[in-house]
Amino acid sequence: MIALALLLAAQDVLAPLDYWVGHCWQTTLAPDTIDTHCFTRTGTGVRDHHEVRVQGAKVYQGDTDYRADGTRIRFAYRNDKGPVSEGVVTPTAQGLDFGKSRWVRTPGGYATIAGDRRREFVRVR
Repeated sequence: MIALALLLAAQDVLAPLDYWVGHCWQTTLAPDTIDTHCFTRTGTGVRDHHEVRVQGAKVYQGDTDYRADGTRIRFAYRNDKGPVSEGVVTPTAQGLDFGKSRWVRTPGGYATIAGDRRREFVRVR
């Protein structure tokens, strides 16, 4: 039992986020409106900083922080106005499951899927 606990502690719970870390990804929300997400490792987790720009001017931004909670990945999202949502994200064979939405890795980037809405992101850095 102790060996199993040590093995689990040695694993990087946040490794399923490595596909996104170190890169920036973009999607077009509307004509002249771009949403960019950049993922970086922090001292204790992963941060997804995103900005929405309309005709090049930033109109909105937010951060999602991911951290290990035992063997689970917890996230907390906040925007310019303060905390918005938090929860647990579950790694899957295709990407990440947030409960109400999921991320699926694609050949050129990833897609976010919520209900019947799909948004494609492409890697820009």
